[in-house]
Amino acid sequence: MGAKYRADPVAAVRSQAFIKTLHDHLAGELDASLLDSARREGVQVMKEVKLFGSHKPKDADVAVVHPHNGPLMIVGVRSQMSSIGNNVLEYYQGIVGECISLQDRFPMAVIGYVYLHPKVSKKWRTVNGKKVLGDEFPDHARYAKMYSAITGRDGTSYKDIRGVYDQFAYMVVDFDAKPPTVDDGLVQAGVPLAKNDLRVSTFTDRMISTFKDRHIWMDMFQ
Repeated sequence: MGAKYRADPVAAVRSQAFIKTLHDHLAGELDASLLDSARREGVQVMKEVKLFGSHKPKDADVAVVHPHNGPLMIVGVRSQMSSIGNNVLEYYQGIVGECISLQDRFPMAVIGYVYLHPKVSKKWRTVNGKKVLGDEFPDHARYAKMYSAITGRDGTSYKDIRGVYDQFAYMVVDFDAKPPTVDDGLVQAGVPLAKNDLRVSTFTDRMISTFKDRHIWMDMFQ
C-alpha cells in the first residue's frame, strides 16, 4: 500500500484499494461482534449498501442491516490523499450533509464516519512547464478539531439532533513507514484523547457501545 501511494497518490485513490481494505476491516470487526441470535434474525453486515436518504439515495460503505427494520448501524469511509488543503472544506460540508440526510431517514440508527489523511500528502505542481509531484504537509491538528466538532450525538434527545455523527475516527497514516502506520499523536495534538476519542482502533467498539446504550432492548452485539 505504501509503495502504491508514494508512486502515484491520485491513482491510489482512484483504484479504491485503500478504501476497500478499510471497508473489509470495519465490516469484519462488526461481523465478529454480532451475536448468533442476531444472525438467526437475519441481521447482516453489508458493504456498499444503497440506502434512501432524505433527499437522494446514498451508497453506505458499511452497514449493519436488519431484514425487517432496516439499517441499525451505518458507517461512511473516505480517504483524501492529495491536494488536501484545496478540498478539505468542500468534503467537510459534504459529510455533514450526508449525516443530516441519513439521520432524517434513520434517526435511531447509530451513524459513524472514518476519515483518512496521509501524514505527508502529495500535490502536483507545474515547474518549468513540467508536472512535478511534491510534498504537502496537512494541518492535522486543525482537521482533528473540525471532525471532533461533528461527533458525539448523545443524550435522550439524540433523535432530534442532525449533522452530528454518533462516532468519528480520524486516521493519519504514515505511508513512508514500512509497514504504513497510524499516527494518533498528530490527531491528539489537536484533540486530546480526554476530550474526544478519534482513534480508528476504538471506532467499532465505540459504535457498538453507543448502540447498546441507546437500544437496551436489542441484543445484537457481544
